[in-house]
Amino acid sequence: MLSATAIAQPGSLERPLHVVVTLNHALVRDGKAQYMVITPGNDTLTVEDLRPAIGDSLLYFRVNASSAERPWSVKYLPGGAMMDLHLSYEPTLFGYTLRLPFTQGAFELDGRRIMKCLADQADDLQRRDAQRPGWNLEHPFGAVDTLACHGGRLVFARGGGMHAEVRIPDLMPFVKRVPRMPPTAAREASYPGGMDNFERFIGAHFSKPLIERTAARVKLSALVTIETDGSIHRVDLNGSAYPELDREFKRVLQLSTLWEPAAAENVRNTIDPRTYRYVEQSKVIEYTVDPDSIWTDLSDMSLTILPASPTSRDELTVTFHWIGGSCGRYEAYAKVQPAAKDGGPRDVFLYFGQLSGELCMDIKPQSFGFTLKALPPGRYRFRQMPHPKLEHGVWAADPYRVRYVEVR
Repeated sequence: MLSATAIAQPGSLERPLHVVVTLNHALVRDGKAQYMVITPGNDTLTVEDLRPAIGDSLLYFRVNASSAERPWSVKYLPGGAMMDLHLSYEPTLFGYTLRLPFTQGAFELDGRRIMKCLADQADDLQRRDAQRPGWNLEHPFGAVDTLACHGGRLVFARGGGMHAEVRIPDLMPFVKRVPRMPPTAAREASYPGGMDNFERFIGAHFSKPLIERTAARVKLSALVTIETDGSIHRVDLNGSAYPELDREFKRVLQLSTLWEPAAAENVRNTIDPRTYRYVEQSKVIEYTVDPDSIWTDLSDMSLTILPASPTSRDELTVTFHWIGGSCGRYEAYAKVQPAAKDGGPRDVFLYFGQLSGELCMDIKPQSFGFTLKALPPGRYRFRQMPHPKLEHGVWAADPYRVRYVEVR
């Protein structure tokens, strides 16, 4: 499935690079609209430009050739959070799309690492495929490969009728932090956007399948040491009744590398101006695991279920919506799961995917639906799951974006 684009065009149209940033939250939070600034050029994309075509969790923009002296800077400014992404190289691969996860903080994408990874391995992939009889028949739309390099992973979609696309699941192996200025005053260690924003970081990285399986509501606590480079390595857990959750909490805390470290006055200062240095600092971090918090709403832009207030005699019409090609063969069906033992909502798994066949490259709003038999009275939670025939497809659905339906 392809996304429509909201395009900013600073500078010339030569050698553009398409960039998709996948957010870990909606573009509208607490009624506050989000926006993004692209410089040089001072182009601003507002939520009104992005949301009608994209949905709640994608920013899609285009940057063009830049110079080493003045790289493009793409600053995303949601309420309370910040991402300052510097594209520090001149895009040279026409038509490539980079898919990046939202990472809070200021950093510089080292495009040379990414392009070197592709150059080192993509040619080998092409030669390997050319030597395999029938490869083009097995992969009429191309293939998706996971490439390992620089301690990170790239998901590379290539060949056939597939648009060349590179997905970076974790940015950190491919970025350089923007150099910090020396401290000018004593201060406590802090996280960009405050501790509420750090709690959002934990929630975005904590394993939702683990929370769903454990189904425990518990407060986790740990004493962490924030290093002088803003990272966390030492984590001393308080310990809870759920060792799996404790280990996951430690893993997520150690992912954090974006703290502003504490600063203290140099003890040998005898005259003004006073000087300061970065120092380690310990903090107690608490996080409440809440099984109810992992679910987010599946918007009408992605899924509609009619009638909105069904009875046990009504069949349900389930329709998927997306932006993509106007032709293709699709399959969709549902599986009703057993009733929950705790009396919670009953899951209905929705499976939807495009089958092999003709692929159109036009970009238009599309929809595909099917009819579901009447359901017994009760509360149901509709979850879109990865289609089993497409388990090796490019992007899997998020099974924690759900739609609740009450059947009377």
